[in-house]
Amino acid sequence: MKEILDDPKKTSIRLVVNPEKMVIKETQRAFTFFSLFGYAVDLVIVNRLLPPEVRDTYFKKWKSIQATYQKMIKECFSPIPILTAELFSQEIVGVDLLNKLAEEVYGKKDPSQIFFTQKPISIEKTDGGFDLSLHLPFVKKKDLDLYQKGEDLFVRVGSYKRNILLPQTLLNFSIKDAKFDKDMLKISFIGVRPQ
Repeated sequence: MKEILDDPKKTSIRLVVNPEKMVIKETQRAFTFFSLFGYAVDLVIVNRLLPPEVRDTYFKKWKSIQATYQKMIKECFSPIPILTAELFSQEIVGVDLLNKLAEEVYGKKDPSQIFFTQKPISIEKTDGGFDLSLHLPFVKKKDLDLYQKGEDLFVRVGSYKRNILLPQTLLNFSIKDAKFDKDMLKISFIGVRPQ
């Protein structure tokens, strides 16, 4: 099961977000969680947008707020593709309405395709050792704890903790330093680790 979930060519996660501040924050947390554990997110769907035909003055302010949050969603999740779904006039229940929703979101696109690929974890050889890069969006340095013990690399982000079993290549190397480059945590391994 883990092999299937870890393979971004076979499995991806789609995040669905309403254009509301708290929902966006929760979606960012989910994205960080999935990235920490190496799961690929290939698409963001913005749900429950007020349709253009709603022109009532009561909803004018709501449309303005939604437009602001849509911009925030694009800034937060770029370069992941973003698709949208309008707010339906009724609850989405049953196959017919699900098909209608799928048609609105995907149009002529194949929903089973992978829309975006980004390796959550990569290892690159450097002059003095190796760099392990871990995609960690929305993480602040103060929320991060990182240490190596034997063949394990422990990464804690807030209350989430991941144990990464280091590949054979890195077993004789120690962490030299770690720094953020945009939303990638780059961990540099150097030299032979003391026994």
